[in-house]
Amino acid sequence: MMTTVPIEVKSQTEQKVNIWSGFYKKALKERQNQLKLAFPNLFPPISPLISKTSFLNSPSLGSLSNLTESASDVSINRNESTSDLSSLGVHEEKFPITSLDEHIADNMIENCVGTLGLPVGVALNFNIDNKSIIVPMAIEEPSVVAAVSGAAKTVSQFGKGKTFFTKTSERNITFAQVVILDIPDDKLDENEKKLNDMKNEIIIFANQYCQNMYSRGGGVVNMVVRRIKKNERKVRPNQVVFDSQSSEWLVCHFHIDVCDAMGANCASTVAEGVAPFLADLTNGRIGLRIVSNLCTERIVTASFKIPVEKMKYKKFTGEQVSRGIIEAYEFAEDDVYRATTHNKGILNGIDAVALATGQDWRAIEAAAHAYAASGSSETVNEPVKGHYKSLTSYWIEEIEEEINNEKVKQRYFCGEIKMPIAVGTKGGVLKTNPVYHYTLGLMGNPDSKALSAIFACVGLAQNFAAVRALTTEGIQRGHMSLHARNIAIAAGAPSHAIAEVTDYMVACNRINLNAAKEYLLAHELHSTLRKHLDGTDPQSSKPPSMFYFEEYIPEGEDKNNRITLNIAFQTLTDQPTNIEYPTGSNDDPVSQLLFGNKDYTWITSMLNVLDKFQFNTASQGRANLVLAKKLKLLSMLINIITTRLMTYYPKQTVRFIERIFRHSKRPKSTSTSSVKTKNQQPPSIEKYLLSIQIFANQHLQNQNIHLPGPISAHSVPSSSGLSWSVPDTGIFRKNILDIADDVKNLSDPTLIQVGFPLLLALWQVFELRVVQWVGHSSLSSSLLEEQRKVISSIVSSPIPPYKPSEVRPPIIINGNSKVQEQPYLNSFNRFVPIYSKRFQVTMILLCNAISFDPTLINSRRIKFLLTLGSYLEWELAKDHDLGRLGRDLMLIQNYNKKVSHDGSIGNGITNSFIIWKEMREKTNPKQNMFHFEDDEDTDDSISVSTPSISNIVESVDNESYYQRYNDEIKQYLLETDHSEIKSQLFNTESCLLFSKDVLENTIEEYQKYYNVKNLLNNLNTN
Repeated sequence: MMTTVPIEVKSQTEQKVNIWSGFYKKALKERQNQLKLAFPNLFPPISPLISKTSFLNSPSLGSLSNLTESASDVSINRNESTSDLSSLGVHEEKFPITSLDEHIADNMIENCVGTLGLPVGVALNFNIDNKSIIVPMAIEEPSVVAAVSGAAKTVSQFGKGKTFFTKTSERNITFAQVVILDIPDDKLDENEKKLNDMKNEIIIFANQYCQNMYSRGGGVVNMVVRRIKKNERKVRPNQVVFDSQSSEWLVCHFHIDVCDAMGANCASTVAEGVAPFLADLTNGRIGLRIVSNLCTERIVTASFKIPVEKMKYKKFTGEQVSRGIIEAYEFAEDDVYRATTHNKGILNGIDAVALATGQDWRAIEAAAHAYAASGSSETVNEPVKGHYKSLTSYWIEEIEEEINNEKVKQRYFCGEIKMPIAVGTKGGVLKTNPVYHYTLGLMGNPDSKALSAIFACVGLAQNFAAVRALTTEGIQRGHMSLHARNIAIAAGAPSHAIAEVTDYMVACNRINLNAAKEYLLAHELHSTLRKHLDGTDPQSSKPPSMFYFEEYIPEGEDKNNRITLNIAFQTLTDQPTNIEYPTGSNDDPVSQLLFGNKDYTWITSMLNVLDKFQFNTASQGRANLVLAKKLKLLSMLINIITTRLMTYYPKQTVRFIERIFRHSKRPKSTSTSSVKTKNQQPPSIEKYLLSIQIFANQHLQNQNIHLPGPISAHSVPSSSGLSWSVPDTGIFRKNILDIADDVKNLSDPTLIQVGFPLLLALWQVFELRVVQWVGHSSLSSSLLEEQRKVISSIVSSPIPPYKPSEVRPPIIINGNSKVQEQPYLNSFNRFVPIYSKRFQVTMILLCNAISFDPTLINSRRIKFLLTLGSYLEWELAKDHDLGRLGRDLMLIQNYNKKVSHDGSIGNGITNSFIIWKEMREKTNPKQNMFHFEDDEDTDDSISVSTPSISNIVESVDNESYYQRYNDEIKQYLLETDHSEIKSQLFNTESCLLFSKDVLENTIEEYQKYYNVKNLLNNLNTN
C-alpha cells in the first residue's frame, strides 16, 4: 500500500512569485488560461475553445484537408496567420479583458463613433508591504511592462525585507475650491474672520451636498480660508482690463474625505452647493467653484533599500550602478529639461496602471507635475515655490547591523517616490466598463489607499529601471528590439513570423516599416515563383499547481535561447503541487512518481542527444530553433508522464485518453483517406493505432516506396481518416478532469491526481504553440496528429491475438534474398510500427522541419519525413531493445519481472527481441488490444518506495547474453531488416534537401548511444 505523498506547499507570497516565472515567453492564450487558473473566482471557468455547435474532426487543432493547400500554407504572407483561431473556423470564448462594447461607449461620451483599444499587460514580481501583487498596465509603448517587472524583481529578490514599503495619508482628502470675488481690500480681514468663525456651521451646511459620503464616515471635515496675492500681468496691446476691487483672491478650500472614491464629482457638487451660502455670508460674488486636482493631503510614499553590492547590473558593479543613478537623479533636481523627461518616465508606469484600472490619469498627471513644480510643500497654506524637480530621490546610507553576533556596517542604495495620487475604487466609470472588474480583481480588489500605493511603487520601479538602463548600457538595445516587434506587426507580419522579421531588422540595423515590408514582400515573391515554376507549395477554487523547467546552459555560453517551461495546471490534490527543474530535488516524491529515473540530468542529456539528430537543409533555416526545441521538450515530457501513468495505472490511463478522444468532435472522412469512418465516430486510440499500421504497411512493408510527385502532392491526407479542423479537442473540454471513477478505489491517488492534470496542461501548451507559431498548416496538422499517434501507441496493447494460419507474402531481405515469412511474423509485424512509434523519431523530424526555410516545406516533403521517421523509429527501437537486453533478461530471470506478452507497458517489460523470441517459440499471447491482466478496479496504488528497473539494475554485462543468444539475435536482425527501405528513402528527391552525411550517420549514432555498435559489428563479422 502506498503511504501519503507529502507535497511541498510554498507560502502564498513565494508561490505567487514562482507561478509567473517565464510568463513573458508564453503564447497569448497560455497567459490568459494561466490567469484563469490563478484567479478561478475572478474569471469564468476554462471552457472549450470551440463552440459545441461547430464540428470537430479530431482531438487536435486543425483540419488537414483545410490546412494543406498551397504555398500560402507557409503563412509568412502578410495576409495570413494561424494565430487567429477564428480565421480557421473556431468560435473562441472571449477573454473578458477586451475592448469596450460600442453600445456602452455610446452612452459614456457624446458623438461616439467607435472605441480605441490598447494592449493590456501585467507587471509581475511586485511585493508591496510583504504582499505579492500582479499589476495590470494598459500602454502602447514597448519595454515599459518589461522594465517595471524587471525592477520589481530586483527589489523582491535583493531588497531589504524583499519588498517595497509604502505610506499613505490617514484620510483620502480631496479639495473643493470656492472663489469669492468683489471683496474690497478693506473688507478682506473682516470676511476672512467671519468665514473662520462660521467654519463649523459652513461645514455642516456643506455636508448636505455629500450625504452618501458623510453616511460612510467621510464628507467635509475641514475648511481653510486662503488669501492669494494677485500678480501683475503683462498688458497686451488693445487689451481690455477689468477693474478689480481687491488685490487678493479670497478662496475657501473644503477638505472632503471621499472614502474610496476619487472624489472629483463629490467635490464639485459640494463647491456648487455651498457657494450661494458663502456669497450671502460675505456679500461677495462667486467665481469658480470646482474640485482642485492638486491633492496634497493624498500624498503617497513608496521606497526600497537594496544592498549596494546587490545593485550589480549586466557588466557593471553595484557601486557603479548606484553612483550612476544618484548622479542622474541629482541632475534632474537641478535641470528642468532633464526633470521633465525624468518624471515622464515615472508617469509612463503610473498612467498605464491608471488606464487599466479606470482612473482619471489626466488628474494624476496634473497633480504630479504641479507637485514637482511646487517643491516639498504639502500644505495649501504655504505658497508655491521652487522650480520643477524630480518626483523620486535616490541616495546611499550606511547602517550598522548585527550579523552573526557581530556589528557590521552595511551600505544600502535607497530609492523613494513621494507624490499626490488621487484614485478611486468606488463610483465613477468603474461599474460602467466591465473590464475594470477584472483588472482590479487581479490586484485583489484593493481599497483606494492600497491602490495609490501600488501606483507609487510602479512609478518608482519604472523610474529605477529607466535610469539604471540609461546610466549603464543605454535604453536603445532593449527598447529598439521591442520597437522592432511593433514595426513587424504594423507591416502585417503574421504572428509566427514576427520574430523572424524582427531579427532581420535588428541584424541589418534598419528598424523601419520599409525594411519589414521588403522582407515580407521578398518571401511572398519567392513563394509565388516556386509555385509557378514547379507547382509545389513552397473550475476549481484552488490555486494552480506549477511545473517549471529551465535548460542548463554552461557558463560562458549564450543564455538568450535557453529553453524554459512554466506550466500552470489544475490542482486536484488538497494543496498545489510545485515541480521545479533543476531546483527541484530528485528526492521529491511527486517527481519520483511522475518521472522515475527520467530526472533533470536525463532530460537535459536527451535534449543534447536530440540536437545531434538535427536534419538541417542545405539552405539557411529560420529564426525559430527555440520553438522547435521547446516542442520536442513538451512532447518528450508528455510521453514520459504517459508512460509512467501506464506503468502503474494502465486501466485508468487508457480510460483517460479515450475520454479525451471521445469528447472531441466527430471526424469528417476525406476522399483521399485510407480509412473509412463508420457513422462518423469520434477519434479513438484504436483509430490511431490502425492509422499507424496502415501507414507502415503502405510505406515500410511494401517493396517500393511510393511518395507523391510534385504535382499531386497538394495535400497530406490524415492516415487516420480524420480531417483536422482546429482546436475543439477533448483536451480543452471543461469536464475532462472529472476523475472520481478513476480514483475511487485507490488509497492514495496522488499520481493520477497530479499526473492527469499535468499531462493535460502539457498537451494543451503543445497544441496552442503549434497552432499559433507553426506557420505551415500541413506541418502544423502533421505535428498535432503525430503527437496523438505517439500517445495512442504508449497506452495500447499492440499485439493482437495470435493466428498461425495467417501467412504474409515474401519480404525483401538485404535487397536480394527472399525469405518466406513465418506465421508468427504476421503478429510481430503488426506490433512493430505501434511499439516503435513510442520512440517518437517522426515527431523529432517534424519539429526540426519548423526551422527549415519555409519555401522548402511542402506536402511531398512532409510525407517523406513521415516515412523516414517510421523507418528510423523501428531502427531506434531495435537498438534500444538490444542495448537493454541484458538488463531486461536479468530482471525477468532474477527479479520475477513479467514479460508484457501483449506489448502493453502496464503488463510488464516490453522488449521487441524478447517478444519476437517468444512468438517464434510459439508462446501465443492471449490478450486483445485493451485487455489487462487485472480487469477489476482494485486498489493497486503504488508506493514511492516501489523499485524501478533502474533502481534494481544500473548496468548489466550484455556480452554474456549476446553470446548466449547470438544465433537468435542474428535471425531477429535478419527478419527485421529494412535496408532496402533505407536505400530507397535515401535516394528520393526529397532526401536531397538534407545533409546526406547526417542521414547516413543517424542510425550509427543511435547504436553508439545504446551501446550496441560493437555487438552488431561482431555479428556482421561472424
